[in-house]
Amino acid sequence: MAEPKPKRPIRTRQIPDSQIDSIPAPTSLATDASPSDPAVLRTLYSVLLKTRLLEEHMIALSQAGKLPGVSVPVLGGEATEVAACIGLQPDDSFSSSRPRLATHVVTGTPLKRVFAQILPSGSKSVRHDPAVKSPRLRLLPPTATLSGQFDIAAGVALAYRQLGKPNVVVALADDGLAALGFWHEAASLASRHRLPIVFMVENSAQSHSNGASAVNSNEDLRDRAEAYGFPGITVDGNDIVAVWRVTQESIHRARSGAGPTLIECRTWRWHAEADNPSPNGRAKSKLLHTRWQNDPLHHMEHYMKKRNLWQQVWKKKLVEEYRAALNQAVAEVQR
Repeated sequence: MAEPKPKRPIRTRQIPDSQIDSIPAPTSLATDASPSDPAVLRTLYSVLLKTRLLEEHMIALSQAGKLPGVSVPVLGGEATEVAACIGLQPDDSFSSSRPRLATHVVTGTPLKRVFAQILPSGSKSVRHDPAVKSPRLRLLPPTATLSGQFDIAAGVALAYRQLGKPNVVVALADDGLAALGFWHEAASLASRHRLPIVFMVENSAQSHSNGASAVNSNEDLRDRAEAYGFPGITVDGNDIVAVWRVTQESIHRARSGAGPTLIECRTWRWHAEADNPSPNGRAKSKLLHTRWQNDPLHHMEHYMKKRNLWQQVWKKKLVEEYRAALNQAVAEVQR
């Protein structure tokens, strides 16, 4: 009897790094994505960059008087916002103390719908176009209070647990220590029932046009988690890779039934008016330098350069294409 011929190994087509730039970057990451994968790093950066461009476009519209009554984004926290939701899977839930433009980028919300919901001249037909599918990520509506936000997020997590669903909730809040002054009921409930929830708070410094900055708290907020019997982690909120990895580990822990986690993200934010001319040139220069040092985009560019993954031409192409898409979306909505 003749011996069977050995099977030939299946060859997979390897894509050189130089060709990855031509592949459209996804806006979400798998649960087992590796931080050493060049495609993963490019995805993190591209979503980070698009979020910043969308924020800057909103600021420009506001300064032009086209967004009355809409809160102007505070720049510099994009790494925390993107990393908080980019690893969530379909039917997971994301809760925030205020609207986050990063969620539109991560979920792939059509830009026409984004601007139709914000611009006063936005067409209702665009807002409710059935052809435009809503993202499968569940975005919990912001509440009037932080305690309400945490309680609702914990309630959704409890529903997931009782229904036997494998989904998780990520609740992101501003103001660090102040936010945790309102979370007793939610933290107690999450700890007692080992709920699949990740609490994230931003302990943020804020820069203003006069060059002054203030940090909300120097207290290590992870100590607050230990009082409720679950782990707390402090991470550099300007480092998107670090925040994403910690968030992914916490989401995996919650999804596997191990219970909640508190993540403190220490960030440095600035207001749009900080770009206005300042009579004190030295203070202005110092402010811009500090902002550059803490800018999550600069941090990520440096990270990619160290790994020989950075191409300025690639960034330029991303910027040009996304700005063109933003301008086109606004023009279509205002027709």
